[in-house]
Amino acid sequence: MNTTEDEARQLYEAGLRDRIACRLLEETGRAPHETLGFLAQQACEKFLKSRLVLAGVPPGRTHDLEFLAGQICTAGIDLPISIDDLRLLNPYAVAFRYEPSPGRWIDERLALELVEALRVITEGALRQVGEDASMWGRQAGDHID
Repeated sequence: MNTTEDEARQLYEAGLRDRIACRLLEETGRAPHETLGFLAQQACEKFLKSRLVLAGVPPGRTHDLEFLAGQICTAGIDLPISIDDLRLLNPYAVAFRYEPSPGRWIDERLALELVEALRVITEGALRQVGEDASMWGRQAGDHID
């Protein structure tokens, strides 16, 4: 495996960890929406960056999902989700980590749907380069798919 594939795989696996944590918190029904939004934003960011790396586009150091999604589209990659919806997660990357939000910027279900859609397209791209992405980030006891 080359370093590009390594980097893409590492980003994908980090996104899976954030996805699992986000879904587990959501299942409790008691998670602060700022924390849930942060984890959803982080998962989306890592999946977008993984996809960019696979396309040969350096993602840079940014938390801006709208910018990353724009890079994806510029690279000619179909994005099956709304950039407007992704934009709703941006405040959770930094601002809402340190202070409470004035309200819910995104519904938890929509946040999880965005995470899942980006996981699917990233996993598909990784499979195209010959990796068995379905096993990455999975550990014994993982019950959330």
